[in-house]
Amino acid sequence: MEKLIDAVYAAVAFLGNLPKSIFSAVFSFIGRLLTKVLERIRKFNKKSFSSHKVFARRAIICVIVIAVICSATVIGLHNSLKISATALKVDGRVIGYAATPEDADLAKALAIESLGSNGYKPVENADTRTEASNVKNAETLAAAIVDTFKKDLTPVSEVYVNGALLCAVEDGQGAREAIAEAFANANKVYPTSAVSFAESVTIKPAYYTDDKPTITVDKLKGLLAKSDTLQIRHAECKQDVTIKTYETVEIQTNQLFLGDSRIKRSGQNGAEYKISLVTSIGDKEQLSEQRMSVPIKEPVPQIIEKGIRAESLVMETYTVMQTLGVFVWPAVDLYEVTSPFGIRSLGNHKGIDISGKNASGCLVVAGASGVVTEAGYNSGGYGNYVKINHGNGIETLYAHMLDNSLAVSAGDIVQKGQVVGQVGNTGYSFGAHLHFEVRINGVKVDPAPYLGLEPGQKGMVR
Repeated sequence: MEKLIDAVYAAVAFLGNLPKSIFSAVFSFIGRLLTKVLERIRKFNKKSFSSHKVFARRAIICVIVIAVICSATVIGLHNSLKISATALKVDGRVIGYAATPEDADLAKALAIESLGSNGYKPVENADTRTEASNVKNAETLAAAIVDTFKKDLTPVSEVYVNGALLCAVEDGQGAREAIAEAFANANKVYPTSAVSFAESVTIKPAYYTDDKPTITVDKLKGLLAKSDTLQIRHAECKQDVTIKTYETVEIQTNQLFLGDSRIKRSGQNGAEYKISLVTSIGDKEQLSEQRMSVPIKEPVPQIIEKGIRAESLVMETYTVMQTLGVFVWPAVDLYEVTSPFGIRSLGNHKGIDISGKNASGCLVVAGASGVVTEAGYNSGGYGNYVKINHGNGIETLYAHMLDNSLAVSAGDIVQKGQVVGQVGNTGYSFGAHLHFEVRINGVKVDPAPYLGLEPGQKGMVR
């Protein structure tokens, strides 16, 4: 009987693994054969059944044939329902099925991430066919791989700083407490600051073999206490009063010679109350963000005047000195004020006297452009003189000039620096000099400010 069972099993397995076309042909042949057998049995007469032995043999044959056909049919249908898959094997033993080789590789990668490379053993891929219900996703297969290996491994907690492995600790809870303690210590150092680690600190579960080193929680605390392992970032608000430096503004003026300058208004610094959020790592400031500012005192700009007036007015054959006043210097090459405007021993002097070495014959020039209103001799003391109207009620007068030296006549239009005569000693005079007057609306005034001099200034001006 045992040999009969083996024969039936071999036949069933052989038929179940045949290609579909051959299996169909075999199934059809057996069906026709069974039909003929049943027909013969039906036609058997009573004499055929007189012998029980013959009947039993034929009945057994029919049952075997029917069993082979039914089993082969079931196996064929079963194989036709299988799908292509990738088997994951460890030491030749299948631990799961993936839909594709890519899913199998993903499962192995997830397992490595969970176990760590230290606890991971090779897992082979093999193409096969299996029922759809046996195929699992990558996460489930990764868990199966982990379950397969971890029974021979020690679970640990790996500590990473900025993505780099720092160490592994068997006591995962102790590792978390060590990190929390390091953070609490940082808060004690900077009690008024918002504190955080400058580096990212993470803990990942892993599995190690016995030969893979780990450290104790106490050693981990020692590592975390080192400044080169974990740096402390702290941010705090700082309040201070800062100086707002004044600006310097330059303006041009023709009251100064080119290249000269003076402070018209001194600058004053201002002050500002500021609140800033300062972020530091350790003792090194990394960022300062101003959050609020309140002016206490606005700065006052300093104003500096820059001269643009040329020192000399160059004519065709002579040079006239520019002044810082309204008029150019009225005598060429003579720069000494011998008698200023005002009271003196000879009475009230209504102009200034200009003289110097070899004064006689030096050129006298118009202080500004205008129209000659008078030119000639004055017996009242001026001697040879010229008076020029410059408009807006301003007049100038030039007296004591040499005989026959007047170069203009009444009604002439003159330009600034134009020669009107020569220094002499005519009229009420005690030596060659130029008497120069300025009149405003007919009133004689001190000429000094109009020539850039201080009132009453006497002596050399250049």
